[in-house]
Amino acid sequence: MPPPSISWCPPPLDWIKINVDGAVYPNNNAGTGIVVRDHLGGILLDAGSGLTHWDPGRVEFAALLSIRRLLTPPMLEAKGVIIEGDCKNVLDFCRKAMHRANWSDDTFMEQDLSFLAELNQVLLRHIPQEANRLADFCAKFGMFNNFNWTDVAMAPPEFLEILQDDVG
Repeated sequence: MPPPSISWCPPPLDWIKINVDGAVYPNNNAGTGIVVRDHLGGILLDAGSGLTHWDPGRVEFAALLSIRRLLTPPMLEAKGVIIEGDCKNVLDFCRKAMHRANWSDDTFMEQDLSFLAELNQVLLRHIPQEANRLADFCAKFGMFNNFNWTDVAMAPPEFLEILQDDVG
């Protein structure tokens, strides 16, 4: 029997799912990627941007922080937001920061996460890389081409192929 396929799973009705990823090449070119989808798998937003860094964990964290600048009314009005990524250490760090009672006593990096308090509910989930392929594509594409797509028609064919595989 073949192993089960691993792919993206939709959020519950009236929730939004945000997948984040970071990519780093040996020459310190790095990129962050974000994919925001609704419960039907419809794309609300895709974004990627490049930076120079050597630490994959910091780049993954930068991807999560980039949600802050991309918040839209549908994200703020959703019953909840599931943030998924394939870097367990970063998600664990963010989860611990979210559960602290007093943000003002936290470190600089934890203060950057205060935007999460604007969302109705936030769940952070670690997922395998295979279930995060669109965000990975956005991180690698964003490494050399900063972008913010609000319409799937703006995306390159490779992105659309991964999207088709994800939604089956």
